[in-house]
Amino acid sequence: MPVEVRGALKLRKAIKKFSPDLAKETRKELANLLAPIVKTARGFVPSTAPLSGWAKAPTTTGRFPIWSSSAAKGGIGYKTSPSKPNREGFRAVARIVNASAAGAIYETAGRVNPGGRDQAGLKPVVYPGHADFGKMVRSGSKNEGRSANPFAGKQFVDAINAEGQIVDANNQTGAGRRSRKMRGRAIFRAWANDGGKTNAAVIKAIENSKLKFYNAMGVK
Repeated sequence: MPVEVRGALKLRKAIKKFSPDLAKETRKELANLLAPIVKTARGFVPSTAPLSGWAKAPTTTGRFPIWSSSAAKGGIGYKTSPSKPNREGFRAVARIVNASAAGAIYETAGRVNPGGRDQAGLKPVVYPGHADFGKMVRSGSKNEGRSANPFAGKQFVDAINAEGQIVDANNQTGAGRRSRKMRGRAIFRAWANDGGKTNAAVIKAIENSKLKFYNAMGVK
C-alpha cells in the first residue's frame, strides 16, 4: 500500500550529496528488502502462455506483445531510485516494477473491465486508397477491442483468471492511500501476501538513514 513519507526525496538528495557512503548503504538495504517480494512475484507468473496461441508469432502486424514466460518473470524487478511524479504529484522512493509488456497484461487484465473490453463497432472504410476500402471493419477508441470475435475480451480475461486471480493488495495494516491500481496477479499478489511487513521495513529503513545522516551532520 502506498504510504506518504514527507521530505523523503529531499532527504535522499541530501544524503547522496553529503554522505555518499550512507546513500549506498540505504539503497542496498532497500534492495535487500524488496528482493524477496520480486522473487515471490516471479513465482506467480505461469511457466506457459495463459492463453492458447499467445506465445506464437502474430499473423498480422498488430502491436499486441507475444508471451514469453522468461521475459515476464525477468521483467519483474525493483528500483531504489525515485520515480517520476504521477498525476497526483507523488513519487516513489523505492518500488517494484514490471518491464515486460506481456507480463503487465497478465498482471492487470480484467482489473478495470472484468468481462473484457467492449468491442468497437463495425464501420465502413470510405477512403479509396485504403487496403480495406469498401469493407466493414471494427473502429473505435484505444480502450475498445477490434477482434472479429465479439467475446474475445471476456475469453481472454477468463483464460488468464484460470491461471491466477487478481488479488487486492489494499488489505494491509497501517496508514496508506488505497488505490484500485493496487490489484494484480503477480506483483500485487506477492505484496498482499507480505501483509505490509516490507512496506513497514522500507519506511523504517528511510527513517534510520535520516537519523544516521543527522548524527553525522551534527544535527539535533
